[in-house]
Amino acid sequence: MPTDVQQTFWWTLAGTLALGWGVTTWRSLVRRKRRHERRARYLEGVRYLLDDKPDRALEVFLSLSEIDDETVDTHFALGSLYRRRGEVERAIRVHQHIVDRTSLSTDTRDAALTELARDYFRAGLYDRAEELFLSLAGSGREPALALSHLVRIYEIQHEWQQAADAHKRLRNVGVPEQPAAIAHFYCEMAEAAIAAQDYRRAIEHLDSATREQHDFGRSAILRGDLARRQGDPGLALQLYRSVIRRDFHLLALVLPRLADVAKQAGEPQQFDEALEELVRNGAGNPAEIAYAAIVSGYYDDPLILDCVREMLTIDSDLRDMTAAFLPSAAEPTREQLHAIAGALRNVVLRHARYRCSQCGLDSSTFLWHCPACHAWDTLRGVAALEFLPKAALPRSAA
Repeated sequence: MPTDVQQTFWWTLAGTLALGWGVTTWRSLVRRKRRHERRARYLEGVRYLLDDKPDRALEVFLSLSEIDDETVDTHFALGSLYRRRGEVERAIRVHQHIVDRTSLSTDTRDAALTELARDYFRAGLYDRAEELFLSLAGSGREPALALSHLVRIYEIQHEWQQAADAHKRLRNVGVPEQPAAIAHFYCEMAEAAIAAQDYRRAIEHLDSATREQHDFGRSAILRGDLARRQGDPGLALQLYRSVIRRDFHLLALVLPRLADVAKQAGEPQQFDEALEELVRNGAGNPAEIAYAAIVSGYYDDPLILDCVREMLTIDSDLRDMTAAFLPSAAEPTREQLHAIAGALRNVVLRHARYRCSQCGLDSSTFLWHCPACHAWDTLRGVAALEFLPKAALPRSAA
């Protein structure tokens, strides 16, 4: 009897082990088959991408219900490819497909949320992008990246206080690309307050800008504009003079203001003194002052006309063109200099007067914020007159 019980036990144990081995082997074969099928489907999707069939590729990749460490990189690459090609809707579907998976790590999910937020940003869905970037800025693995995008969203929407707050948070987690950006945000708010005649609020914003960036040209210009509105041309004159002394590239912007407040203050000679100081200190030469005056449209002052005369002497092309309309060895009169300046002004108006020093964007008007590369305070006056449009230049010069 005991022998029969022992035999039954061993046979049962052997059967159980055999069954377990069989089930395990079967599951392993099924998993291996599924893995081979999934890999085959991925290869099929890649072939569709290589054959420039993005719709078919998208169907294949989204039909795969499982995403693991081996396949998630392909999903990311596919989403980035779609976004670079401008196919944002497809990019959103791919990245949302990753986000919906519950089996992935926290880092992978944060990366997918970041890519999804960038998709929304590219599509102009700023509310959705802002919501995701706010979440990632608080708990994501790359808060600096999220905050940089938030700053850009607020710039686009002209939400300057929120842009300043986001930029301050960015400064706390990493080095911002444009340290002076916060000062510009406060200046934008100050401009709006001045336009609304809320001078108290404007002063508060300008004080904030000064705390962020000392000796800030834009802030000084706005303080001068505010002083003019409040009937203090003397203070405005001092502020404008300090701007061109420190930031010569803003001369074309400040020149008409400077001339106006000098007259209002009853001290017109201070206009000439300011320009003579620039030449004396080497901040700018007469030709550069003449060009800035032509760009600004203010060239009625006798000292400016003397600078125009010197510009005609220095620039060989202008000298030859002027000489063709004057008697031999004759010097142009002040009336002729004024007419020449007006003619050059007409030429300038037909060409780019400012160029971004960072990305090369040409602009016919002065901008504090480059619309192409989104950099602040990078536009500078084009240094030379361009008489021919690019289409008419020789190939070597175009």
